[in-house]
Amino acid sequence: MTKKNTKTKGLRIIGIFLGVLLVSGSWIIYSFFFKPSVHFTNGSDSYLFAIPTGSNISNVIEKLQKETQWNSTTGFMILSKVLDLENHIYPGLYKLSANMNNKDLALLFRSGKRETVDVVIRFGRYAQDIARTIAPKLEADYDELTALLQNSSFLDSLGFTKETAICLFLPDTYEFKWNTNAIEFIQRMHKEYNTFWNNERLQKAQSIGFTPQQIMTLASIINQETNKNDEKPKIAGVYINRLKQNMPLQADPTVKYAVGDFSLKRIYHGHLQVNSPYNTYRNIGLPPGPICTPQKSDIEAVLNYENHSYLFFCARPDYSGYHNFAKTYNEHLQFAGAYSKWLNQEQIR
Repeated sequence: MTKKNTKTKGLRIIGIFLGVLLVSGSWIIYSFFFKPSVHFTNGSDSYLFAIPTGSNISNVIEKLQKETQWNSTTGFMILSKVLDLENHIYPGLYKLSANMNNKDLALLFRSGKRETVDVVIRFGRYAQDIARTIAPKLEADYDELTALLQNSSFLDSLGFTKETAICLFLPDTYEFKWNTNAIEFIQRMHKEYNTFWNNERLQKAQSIGFTPQQIMTLASIINQETNKNDEKPKIAGVYINRLKQNMPLQADPTVKYAVGDFSLKRIYHGHLQVNSPYNTYRNIGLPPGPICTPQKSDIEAVLNYENHSYLFFCARPDYSGYHNFAKTYNEHLQFAGAYSKWLNQEQIR
């Protein structure tokens, strides 16, 4: 073999070796950083991944391995060092896509581009009911929420009591960051409360002689009296007439609340004797706070109550859901008697 052939063969070997190194290096780079590595057990295209407050890289990796089929840690760790992720972990909710690679994953976390959560405040009888429904949707802890709702000093700083704390929760849909804690949640609800109670509504409440929380307390009773929005202002007018004349409200829904039995279909004499500040048969004036979360329409019904002379109302003896209204007690007794007779006929106990 000539010297020239030997040199050519050597160059060929070096070329092959470099080619192998290049291919191997490219494969390693692809595998570590660009190979699709995120998959979900249910086969879906996306997944909402939550990074709790106080998490570090190790926590994030452990959570990814637990909640997804991701197991490409080496490349992610390299990128986390390059991007200084350890010092730039933003708690919150991230939308992961199937087949994301480590580069996509690291850049997403580094960007802090987080998803928001729609929190729906629905009907509740107690403030704790609201805490129970929203806690699974946010980082806010249920126990911390309920503790704050029982903390007199904290509530007093916002202008509320334990009994009126439920006024903070106006039924609606609100957009939150997932990593909202308990205090932040209640403070946000307080802000929404103040937004709702604008100058126009405050002036209407003042003209009636009520505070916003008293308006909401009366609205909650009306909420439980009827689901007929067209009748609510008329019922509000009855209660306001009774309050002005220093008459007890005698609202059956408050008795159910006082007894703690919301399945009652009929109120009997024994129920009326329960000793509770919420029993408006035994106590004159409004109860200490709402008996549920009133709808905004209930509040508007009180603020825009119908001005009339009725002092009584009783459910009609049918399944319409509407009521008969009376100006005198004798007239009311006739309506009440007809309704009681109908209940017996229908075997409603």
